[in-house]
Amino acid sequence: MGLLDTLRSLLRSSSDGSIEDPAERATPASDPDRMYATAPSDDTDDDGPALDPVGTERPSDPPELFTHEAEDCADFWSDYDLDFTTDSLARLDDAVDERFDSRRFVGVQPDPAGGADARAFERVVRSFGSYCGETLVRDAGWEWTQRGDWVVTNGDETVDPFAVATGAFRSETTFTSVLD
Repeated sequence: MGLLDTLRSLLRSSSDGSIEDPAERATPASDPDRMYATAPSDDTDDDGPALDPVGTERPSDPPELFTHEAEDCADFWSDYDLDFTTDSLARLDDAVDERFDSRRFVGVQPDPAGGADARAFERVVRSFGSYCGETLVRDAGWEWTQRGDWVVTNGDETVDPFAVATGAFRSETTFTSVLD
């Protein structure tokens, strides 16, 4: 199952029973491959082939990777005006509520090495969690730090944005709850 098929299966069915195709949305970021992958490099060597034909050049430093993931998320979900302000966390909640079926991930743990549902869940948790954390970093002055897992902190409070994302996709919490 490809990424586009995974996204289609995650998106809520419309009233006629069909699944909305994100590629049919009229947005500049409607290419589903951009949500989780870097675009192929235009650089070529002397022989002509692309140096990075599958876009594998990604940041290896976790905070840089989270920034990259957050920007991809904002680009992909551009119709929700994800502008890295804390106000946009409510729009991130709207995206989850409007586009995902919370029952989809009941009993599923995010796992990049797991089954199809576990891998899909891991991708959306990583994407939306990165956006949540990066928003707190950019707009509220928090910073990424590693305390076992990667979290964001302002010195007094600590938030695990990936746990928040997991809860948001299960309708247990919201992204705006990190502001309380």
